[in-house]
Amino acid sequence: MIICVTGKIGTGKSTISRFFEKKGFHYINMDVFGHEAFQENIEKIAQAFGETDRKKISEIVFSAPEKLKLLESIVHPTMMKMLDEELERLKGKDVIIEAAIKRRLGIDCCDLTITVLSDPEMIKKRLKKRYTPEKIDEILKQQTDVIEEGIVVRNDGTIEELYTKLKNLFEEKIVKSRHGSA
Repeated sequence: MIICVTGKIGTGKSTISRFFEKKGFHYINMDVFGHEAFQENIEKIAQAFGETDRKKISEIVFSAPEKLKLLESIVHPTMMKMLDEELERLKGKDVIIEAAIKRRLGIDCCDLTITVLSDPEMIKKRLKKRYTPEKIDEILKQQTDVIEEGIVVRNDGTIEELYTKLKNLFEEKIVKSRHGSA
């Protein structure tokens, strides 16, 4: 089974992915592939942006949607190639894919999609040590295409509340489907 976890920044995608990893799923984080794809395409990025520093390019792309599209046109094909190769390697195994921008990447291999939602104020609270409020707003503006699909999990409470929801989801959707009673 391949499960995709999608949602905006700071909603809890990694926490949910790690829950499934503990249940025996192989964890693929598309952000990791994004970092690797950035390095693999560093020459193209330098030509396109006149810059190779990730932080500086991040500032450029999150303030200009057309620049973000340009960067994505360079790195997304490489990311998808990496995903295809990893899925081929893991063929027949349970996989959890964490992909904030699942739709934008064109990931369509999921047997089940989980969309994680959180209140914008909760997102800002979670991310306040990593980003300024302005930076969070910029990132969220770039994620308007991250929409609800599949099973929607609200994550505005405690980690314990989230884990209770995930345990129920796992029992209902995974365990039952494996025993033919879904």
